[in-house]
Amino acid sequence: AEALVGIGDVRRAEGDDAAARLAYRQALAIEPGSADIEQRLAVPPPRKWRLDFGTEMSDLSDGLGDWTDSSAGLAYRLSPATTISGRSRVATRYGHTDVQVEGRIDQAFSPAFSAYALATATPDADFLARYSIGAGASWQVMAPARQFGPVSLNIDARYDDFANAGVTTISPWVQGYILDGRLGLSARWVHAEDDIGTRADGYVLRADLVVTPRFNLFGGYADAPEISDGTLVPTRTVFGGLSWDVSDPLTLRASLAHEQRPTFDRTIFGLGLTARF
Repeated sequence: AEALVGIGDVRRAEGDDAAARLAYRQALAIEPGSADIEQRLAVPPPRKWRLDFGTEMSDLSDGLGDWTDSSAGLAYRLSPATTISGRSRVATRYGHTDVQVEGRIDQAFSPAFSAYALATATPDADFLARYSIGAGASWQVMAPARQFGPVSLNIDARYDDFANAGVTTISPWVQGYILDGRLGLSARWVHAEDDIGTRADGYVLRADLVVTPRFNLFGGYADAPEISDGTLVPTRTVFGGLSWDVSDPLTLRASLAHEQRPTFDRTIFGLGLTARF
């Protein structure tokens, strides 16, 4: 029975829940009434699908009207190490609407190192990038230790092709946790450059707080370039929000941000949900 339990544990770690349960049931037949085996069988199957919905409404100053930005995404975990996902985005600005589609793959190469790659396309784009390619990686350099950790070093890189310009963005950042993982702090540097040599740099600071096991808060400040229709716009932003795990498979989100740009201010209200199944 012990050997079969070991086989089941290996199969579960590999993401094969059906094979794991078969091994556990065979072990339970040899050792009826085992609380340890029954506990393993009681663990619910992993949820391999994730559905994300989000919408934002922006109020612009000086009577410039409203912007809207909504998205829907679906992700599937192929294995414990690999997840593929697709997302659609519909954005409206000044009476024009763009529809963008995105594909992405995330791969964990070890418990400490993971990476991703993505590509997007916007047919007949008016203000979003006609296409984008991006990639990034995360390396956990310190495991949790008492009150501190984990600490990870991360980098994101992206190229956006607009009708009138191409923009490359590189963003390295560090994230660490304290207070037994309840408080996460991150600092990001943002470097953006277009294809005619215009450059802009900035930073983003963010804090995430686990208030209860189901309720989280976040907030931060950014002084970093925003890409607007292929133009690098210096922008200062104060932002915050919350997430609430209504149940194990369902999370609700809300956010609020205020931007200061050279030509107008922008207040952004956001709502979203994540469902796992």
